[in-house]
Amino acid sequence: MELTLNTLLDELESCNPVCYIKNRNKSFRGVTLLTADPSDLDSDRLIVCRLSLLLSNPAVKDECCVAAVIDTDLPKSMSKMHNVILFDTDMSAVDFFIYVQNIFEKYFDWCALMDEYLIRNRTIQEILSLSEKVIGNYITISDSAFSLVAYTQGLVCDDPLTVNLVTKGYHDQDAISLFSRHNLLDYWRDAVDIYEKNAGGITKYPMLGKVIHYNNSYFAHVVMLCDKRPLTPGLKDVFKILIDHLMVCFERQWIDNNQMPHVYDSLLLEMLSSDTIPQDVINARARNAGIPVKGTFWLVKVSTDDQTGIMLQRLSQELSAKLPGSRVTLSKDILIGLICNKNGNAPEHMMQDLQETMQRYESCCGISDPFDSLSMIKTAGEQASIALSCAKRGTEPEFSVGSLEMIPRVRKFGAVYPRYMLTASSDILRTAASTKASRALKTLAEHDAKHGTNNLKLLFVYLTNERKASDTAKIMHMHRNNVIYRVGKIADMINMDLSDSGVRFRLLLAYEIYRGKEQ
Repeated sequence: MELTLNTLLDELESCNPVCYIKNRNKSFRGVTLLTADPSDLDSDRLIVCRLSLLLSNPAVKDECCVAAVIDTDLPKSMSKMHNVILFDTDMSAVDFFIYVQNIFEKYFDWCALMDEYLIRNRTIQEILSLSEKVIGNYITISDSAFSLVAYTQGLVCDDPLTVNLVTKGYHDQDAISLFSRHNLLDYWRDAVDIYEKNAGGITKYPMLGKVIHYNNSYFAHVVMLCDKRPLTPGLKDVFKILIDHLMVCFERQWIDNNQMPHVYDSLLLEMLSSDTIPQDVINARARNAGIPVKGTFWLVKVSTDDQTGIMLQRLSQELSAKLPGSRVTLSKDILIGLICNKNGNAPEHMMQDLQETMQRYESCCGISDPFDSLSMIKTAGEQASIALSCAKRGTEPEFSVGSLEMIPRVRKFGAVYPRYMLTASSDILRTAASTKASRALKTLAEHDAKHGTNNLKLLFVYLTNERKASDTAKIMHMHRNNVIYRVGKIADMINMDLSDSGVRFRLLLAYEIYRGKEQ
């Protein structure tokens, strides 16, 4: 490792340096005192001495760089100051040498520890924590979905954008919109080198950043706010040292995260577009991709209104972590997930987790019926697409058991296919809407609108709860006896026998038609 001239000048600023070295890209691998025979000194080491000694010793090679402590008057001709840095300090030359040597040791020890961390496969967060005292500024690292990966946990920052990132664990939609307004999304996509940004705009302080790309894909983003140390060429050199070490971690993550996904990405997308792949080929490729051959599967499709694609990337990561046995890939603007559970049961809390996740990301999700053979993925994909289209159309709360105020963003094919079949043909819908059951619901709806009642909803909850008055009363926040009385009145109003299973089936079917017309 070598320490750059710019970094040294930053560290020695309190000693009032005046630099006469034209090559500001100069770097040094160490420091030494001026010896009796200067011809033996290496040009890649910084030489320390008193100015008077330097002026009396013309044998110092021109390519050598000298740090001279001022102890005499400056020469009349400053041409003698070629490759010299003058320091106005009370320290002796020996004390100044020790001081400079400690600076070299600080940075060399830091790099040696980072190298050791890399050998031991320590995390990005651990390397960043190791670097806090050396760099001194606040640093955050996010991934391609703008989710927080690591940050300088031992430091405090008051930049609003950064505080929001650390608090939430990701840049929210407001932050992404801010990036978009400043044309940063396109800028980061194409950025190659370390870049600088002035204070204002998106951050309170000047910043240095580095976007990590692999295979032309945005992979990670390291940002350093210059909230304590000013943005200087020397600080930029130190930041580059950190980046060079982090790159090893990023490359390992890229390999770990993307080798296998490429295998199952192609398999899933091929099976979704073709049903002619032989079963033995599917099984062999599935085993190679780490997908179980046997079990119970569900196919999930997710879409979002986000135009940047960032939300889908973040959703992909979150669903992969949340859903056991899942394989998630992206196809255009749709996220596709294959969920597998070997014991044949639906993953615990899968629907609840999906509902909460879709609410947070303002996205919609369609889920296929369960299937037990990977050869059925194409059919499952078609089912998930139908369920997703119903979820995207569902802009109003539906009749449902519990959580009536919530707008569902998740649809299961098994729950929506009756309505899909009915609404697939407008002729069928018009015919079905003329049945006695449909006319009965129209009667209830008109009565509700005129008198401010909720008979339509009450009847639906009563029928879907197998005519259990107690369960209906709990959901409708009514007394059980009141439910029995009201349902009796409803039956008289529509002149239908609710004890007849055929009548109940036709009424529930009419509800599907009614909801289809409403949408």
